[in-house]
Amino acid sequence: MNTKTTQHVFAHLSGQDDNLGDSALRVAYLDALRGPGRHVHVFLGPASTDYLSAFTTAPDLTFHEERATWIGAEQEATRPVHAFNAGETNPRGGVFPVARRAAECARVLDAGGALIFAGLGIKSVETAANVTFDASMHNATIMSWRDQGSRDAAGFGEFAPDWAYSLGTPAEEWRSSFDRPWLAVTMRFDRLWPDADWFAAMRAFAEDTGTKIVTLAQVARDAPRAVHLAEALGGEYLPPPSMRHADLDAHVRMVYQRSLAVVSDRAHGLIIAATEGAYPIGSGSDPQKIARLLAAAGLGGLVGRYDELGEFADRFEAHLPGLAPAVHAARADISDLTARIRTAMGSVA
Repeated sequence: MNTKTTQHVFAHLSGQDDNLGDSALRVAYLDALRGPGRHVHVFLGPASTDYLSAFTTAPDLTFHEERATWIGAEQEATRPVHAFNAGETNPRGGVFPVARRAAECARVLDAGGALIFAGLGIKSVETAANVTFDASMHNATIMSWRDQGSRDAAGFGEFAPDWAYSLGTPAEEWRSSFDRPWLAVTMRFDRLWPDADWFAAMRAFAEDTGTKIVTLAQVARDAPRAVHLAEALGGEYLPPPSMRHADLDAHVRMVYQRSLAVVSDRAHGLIIAATEGAYPIGSGSDPQKIARLLAAAGLGGLVGRYDELGEFADRFEAHLPGLAPAVHAARADISDLTARIRTAMGSVA
């Protein structure tokens, strides 16, 4: 399959159909894998048309509908590059990856190819002690987690901020804080409903900053909660034109570009907000994951439980100037990771 001028890269990029964050981070990962002299074979899983809309077709991309054909093409390639799926994983015990996936990874290394693990995160780091990470991960050409907590729990590899930090508007083009009339809220559908003190703190925060509360959902399952939050907060729910990820991405970024801050327990709600110049305030009933993903970018200062929101609002103004430098640094870290990946791919071309 390979020619002297073409390197074949095999990227597994499946995610949750209704979750914008899942497609956003994988679109950014795919960007890092592309380049002159490379052809990327993409497997998106049994994806809906909503999820598929996030990925544009191009001459250097082949999208495989069946995993068997994707793996078959990899087996035919000379010194292939295998890019293991990025994003959240939830190993609860035993060996990770499972035997079939581990065998695929080992086969690539045995064939003289490159094995890339980049942007992987452990959902609950407390479970990592029960997991045996396969030798293929230890021997991978690139092994980079998306947060320090995941790296420390696994006990090997490097880490860099989540791929989604690399997307969005350049910080130099952000609206000023004086031209951001909204305070945006987007919350998970599957967490405890905040108490009365949280709602009071939200309303006080909006009053103190002279902003209007708006709610939105970048995960389809969160939409009913966004409607109820708008009602409870006296704000406005801003629905997207559709739940196609391409439309949803444009809508979400439009809202965040006009928002002074975003309050959320959705990790990628906060990450995408930061990339559009809205300060991310993590507020949740179980904020350990969002704390890790924001800390990786130096933005963990305003992340905590529901009952800490009032305190965060009081400290918000002091933190605001640090947003642009933090996003610049996160993007630089991801650029460095991308350069290492491309060097690794080049070494086996």
